[in-house]
Amino acid sequence: MFGKFLRGSKERAAAQEAAACDDRSRADMGWFVTFGAFLQDRKGNVTIISGLLVTGLIGVSGLTVEFGNGLLNHMEDQRVADLAAIGGANVYNAGGTATAVQLEAYAVAKLNGLPNSAVSTLVGASPSGDGNKAVQVTVSTTVPLALSRIIWSQASLPISVTSYAEMKPGAPGCIYALNTSGSGVTLSGGTAVTASNCAVDSDSTVSVPCGTTITTQYVGYDSATVPSQPCNGIQPPSGLTLKLAKQLTTDPLAGTAEVKTGTNRLATVAALTSPSGPVVSGGTSLSFGYSTSPTQAQITSAGCSSTYSGGLWNVTCPNGGTYTFGAISLSGGITVNFSTGGSSSTTYNFNGQVDDSGSALSFGPGTYNIVGGVVSGGGSTTTFGAGTFNIGKSTTSCNSYTSYSICNLGTLMSFGSAATASKFVLAGGVYNKGGETLVLGGTSVTSTSTGNSYNIGTAANGDSSDMGGGSITMFADASGSGNLFQMAGNLNVSSGGGSCLWLGNASQHDINGFISTAGGTTLGSGVYTATKYVWLGGSGGGDVTCGGTLVGLTGTSVTLVIGASTVPSSGTCGNEGFCVAAGFGHVTLTAPTSGATQGLIVIGPTSSSNTAGGNFAEGASNTSMSGAFYIPYGPVTLSGSASVGNGPGQCLEVLGSQVTLSGGSELASSCNIPGSNGSGGNTVALVQ
Repeated sequence: MFGKFLRGSKERAAAQEAAACDDRSRADMGWFVTFGAFLQDRKGNVTIISGLLVTGLIGVSGLTVEFGNGLLNHMEDQRVADLAAIGGANVYNAGGTATAVQLEAYAVAKLNGLPNSAVSTLVGASPSGDGNKAVQVTVSTTVPLALSRIIWSQASLPISVTSYAEMKPGAPGCIYALNTSGSGVTLSGGTAVTASNCAVDSDSTVSVPCGTTITTQYVGYDSATVPSQPCNGIQPPSGLTLKLAKQLTTDPLAGTAEVKTGTNRLATVAALTSPSGPVVSGGTSLSFGYSTSPTQAQITSAGCSSTYSGGLWNVTCPNGGTYTFGAISLSGGITVNFSTGGSSSTTYNFNGQVDDSGSALSFGPGTYNIVGGVVSGGGSTTTFGAGTFNIGKSTTSCNSYTSYSICNLGTLMSFGSAATASKFVLAGGVYNKGGETLVLGGTSVTSTSTGNSYNIGTAANGDSSDMGGGSITMFADASGSGNLFQMAGNLNVSSGGGSCLWLGNASQHDINGFISTAGGTTLGSGVYTATKYVWLGGSGGGDVTCGGTLVGLTGTSVTLVIGASTVPSSGTCGNEGFCVAAGFGHVTLTAPTSGATQGLIVIGPTSSSNTAGGNFAEGASNTSMSGAFYIPYGPVTLSGSASVGNGPGQCLEVLGSQVTLSGGSELASSCNIPGSNGSGGNTVALVQ
């Protein structure tokens, strides 16, 4: 019974399956019949098929166009990545950090219309596998899709490109001979050049005879023959290799903003003239002696009061007023205290000369208009408090010349205080006799103020400042907006053997003439622009102990700009724009590390028609310079055991038309001034 039931069930299931199959067959057959009818019916068929074909064609065409646009964007992005990698590598080579590299890449991206977010950077190993570092830059952008989305689901096309700029090892140039027709780099007489970390480059020959040496890894030359070194005098530092390269080296500093800033000021300085002296009308002259008559009455008539006792005069003028006198003179042994307790709001007019031939003459603070200059005699002390000093020219002979505004023949003359700045407008020059002390802007060389201002004219000999042997002169700090350090004539210490000169800080020290010294000179920070020349010992003299330190010429954060408009043709320093002569050592100069002339210690003439050079002559020793010594059209010469080097961690770069060493002289240099690459300079190359 149960088996019959099973057989019946199976038969019913088979019958149902057969019926379902017949239904599907009829449905399938109905579709074919319907589709066949559609094919036979011509109405609307072409339009539908055409629509399908056009839609597909638009999608394919859009895909082609937009993928082509993506390829174009890929090429543009690759160009940006290449530029950013090269720029970043150059920044890193110049001492930049990874952050500086990234900022450089951002700058390149911005110039090409890309946001910072599209650029990423990395400093790491070069993919070349040679062990060098490389800057990797990746640029990632997207291209939006529109037409191609008909057949492709993506809304945009991502683009990513990468570039690697490898930094090749080497060393920047530090010694350059730039004249193709000059003698290049020439050594003789037991001389030596040490440039262990930088290149020596000559656009002419290189001559290293027996008994002379150049120690460097890199030498560039542009002569028909290789460097002459019969005794193999060109050697690399221990453990390193030597590279000789025939190439023309271009002037790395020509036309730079720093050089132009320095040389452009020469025209302004050359136009400086002496300021006018003050004009004062009326006034009665005062002669201070051992008699009160008529001096006391004259003082009273001018609105002031006075007392006298035993050779001491005390003059008091009420604060805030204006008082007019004629000339002032003191008899021997007389001391005068003239309103020493006064205020800066008081004005004193002198229609004549202030002559201290007594024991001491002291003035308080205020504004001083002195028509005939200030003169002191032997053994006297003359002091002024802080203030404004408008001083005309004296007609009295001083240093065999007239027209000085200040003539110190006494023991001490000072203008100013340690607490308050002073302003000097001097129609004539300043003279400080041998063995005497003159301080402008303070009471002594160790007690001076900041923010002073100097506008100094010339005496009849064309000098703005003269010093005798053994004298001490201080021009205190003149830093600050609007303050001046201007001399319409020469800064002349050529007869001041054993003297000490201090020049304070100032953004610009303008000297329409030459700087010549025979003693020790200390330069405050700033740019010194001399239209003629800078000579140390051109007429004799040598370094001297000043303030407890042996000094020839010293200055930190200093640039000397030399016009060489006039250069004497004779003597040890003849025809030189810059000269350190026999007997002068202890010259220490360091260039500014920031600002308009950063990296430059000397800028010589930059016209090919002016070939005034630089000379470190016999005995010029213990000379340390940090920065670029740049005289592109003049020769640089070391002779007679002169030695020039750079201090620890500092950089000396010497650039001249030719570089010549003779007579046992030595030149040591180690430099990485940005932009100064020579034959051994670091290079940058795309590697991937």
